[in-house]
Amino acid sequence: MMLAGKLMYSLMIIIVIINTVNGNCPDDEPPPPPSPIPEVPYVISGKFYSPSNTSVNDAPVCAMARDCKEWYYDLGATYDGIYTVKPDDGEPFQVYCESGWTVFQRRQDGSVDFYRGWIDYENGFGDLNGEFWLGLSKIHRLTKEGTHRLDIYLTYNSWYTDHVVYSSFNISDRDTEYIINLQYSYGSAYNLYGLSRTIDDSMTGRDSLNGMKFSTKDNDNDYHRGNCAEVHHGAWWYNSCSDSNLNGLYSATNETGIFWKDCEPETESIRSGTRMRIRRDS
Repeated sequence: MMLAGKLMYSLMIIIVIINTVNGNCPDDEPPPPPSPIPEVPYVISGKFYSPSNTSVNDAPVCAMARDCKEWYYDLGATYDGIYTVKPDDGEPFQVYCESGWTVFQRRQDGSVDFYRGWIDYENGFGDLNGEFWLGLSKIHRLTKEGTHRLDIYLTYNSWYTDHVVYSSFNISDRDTEYIINLQYSYGSAYNLYGLSRTIDDSMTGRDSLNGMKFSTKDNDNDYHRGNCAEVHHGAWWYNSCSDSNLNGLYSATNETGIFWKDCEPETESIRSGTRMRIRRDS
């Protein structure tokens, strides 16, 4: 599998260079440099290829992967890491891919401050190889067409890993302040001994986030008489306020921390890690 991945990557590099040198593709699509680590693919800005169902005399097609799913299922990517995607006619941007999934939030060590304002949450911040928030504008571009599944992973105390699945997820555009729409599917948790249990929904349950705009400490869109972003020291699709707060303060054990209330034990709010990722299903 590793050899096949290397061969695929090498072939893509050769095709990119040939098409670019021959002037077959736009000047703003330069060939990528060689991978500094053979086992890890370098970020490739686009794919340059001639479809197999055309003759050798046909002009090559220049395109970009729209998301991580296309990278893995259509272009043969085999490694998790940073890739460049172009989901629409806008500018391409980098994302972290996991086996066809696009990660848009990761918390793991508290190295990045998530108690930020609107501009940061709209544009994104952090390190794609570490803790980060991809950005509301990019999440919208990735989810505005088709059906997308949302996976959420939560870990705490090195004992449990919670996995919550939403069968559909998307957020609206900037003009409507990134309204969230999602449908709960199921949730489960596993401990170190492999024992599993069911956990409930904390996003569309008691204090549903469906139809809510995104809120930050400097842009309050919730239904609370105060500002939920200030109450929870985070940024989220707060209602009044929320049973979940995945952008709260790292390691805090009160309402300002990272929490997911509808689980066991309910009093456990300190989380050692969170990860939110999406994949296009249609």
